[in-house]
Amino acid sequence: MAGMDFDIVRKIKLSGLKAKFQTLNLKHKLFLMIFLFSLLATLVPHETYAAGNSNQTNPGPVLLFNLSVNDVNDYLETRSQELSDAYYKEQVRFQILRQQKLTEKIRSYLQAQGSPMAEFAQTLVTLRNWKKIVALANAESSLCRKYPTSKANCWGVGGANLWDMGNDLGQGIVSMNHFLNKYPLRSPIKYAQMNFDQMNGLYKQPPGDHWVYNGQSVYDNLLAIENSL
Repeated sequence: MAGMDFDIVRKIKLSGLKAKFQTLNLKHKLFLMIFLFSLLATLVPHETYAAGNSNQTNPGPVLLFNLSVNDVNDYLETRSQELSDAYYKEQVRFQILRQQKLTEKIRSYLQAQGSPMAEFAQTLVTLRNWKKIVALANAESSLCRKYPTSKANCWGVGGANLWDMGNDLGQGIVSMNHFLNKYPLRSPIKYAQMNFDQMNGLYKQPPGDHWVYNGQSVYDNLLAIENSL
């Protein structure tokens, strides 16, 4: 390469590009700089710069590049979509792993308490009201250790005339989640949004301070487990 002269002329024509660089949003600025830098590094390497600084008597080839604004936009959109897809996949993977860890921790917690709900930990943690479902089960039936299995109802729903919540405890858990979201029917605030003090005297009749404690203490334990992940 010694003794050879090169003259590389770069011409980038963005026809139709009227917006100034300063007016572009951050995403477009970032990808435009990456694009131009990668193009420059590929076409004009360090050795070429060095050769171009010497006295030139025999000009080298002239390179012309015509890039329309659509070319740049297409590139930016493609890279943006690739990064968005990668971020989405990472978030999905993170949530799946977190759900698995939570399931194992809740299963271990319920097993330690001798609760038959441990078998349905995977179903529990997919439900919006899972912490309240477990907490109410503690307040009403010692975490489902004592309940009429034929009705799958360990939450005292129905009082003296217990509702039939399903064929097994798994169905009962799902039915209880639905119940908390829907009831009380004529109240703008449902059990799902109430704390245990608000439910005391309404869900729990007659009211009892021990009932609030039994529900809240387990709820706090479950919240601590969830926050530990």
